[in-house]
Amino acid sequence: MFGKIEILLIILSLLAVFYLVISMGAGRRNKKTQSPEIKKYLFGVRILIIIIGLVSIILWLFAY
Repeated sequence: MFGKIEILLIILSLLAVFYLVISMGAGRRNKKTQSPEIKKYLFGVRILIIIIGLVSIILWLFAY
């Protein structure tokens, strides 16, 4: 299967793709016309991805 390093790289790349898809769907291309609600939403998404990334790194460190 996959080694420890490959699993970490897969998780981090999935989180990056997840953020890119959500930011493009929220209209990140038009920064000038973003409403405050979209900015709050993207900030929440960033916080969620950071938390998921930290938890995955912590779990990765304690894995066999």
